[in-house]
Amino acid sequence: MVKQGEGGVVIIVASVTALTGTTPNVSYSTGKAGLVNLARHIAVHDGEQGIRANSICPGALERTPDHDDHPDPEGREETALNRIPLSRLGTPEDIAPFITFLASDKASYATGANFAIDGGLTVI
Repeated sequence: MVKQGEGGVVIIVASVTALTGTTPNVSYSTGKAGLVNLARHIAVHDGEQGIRANSICPGALERTPDHDDHPDPEGREETALNRIPLSRLGTPEDIAPFITFLASDKASYATGANFAIDGGLTVI
């Protein structure tokens, strides 16, 4: 993007575990926290080149990428539902429009921010 000189938009998908640290997998939550900070770094260091960068932290989704490998997918769902103020798991359809918005010119002044799309999970 810098070489092309036309700016651009970077949207990094992290996870609410970057904000909460609730997963027992320290590598996962640490990596996701690093992604949130990467978006901030890009925003600060490449903003003058017209590059915007933001991150999003989706909350618990109905079906995770590792759903079939999870040792207790139903237990995971029940635990998550007990902590989400909207009382439901998210879907890709809950997340995609927000990414589309951030990529659009309508969000042209948004950079360096992180957005939790989590049904209120991180509010508690």
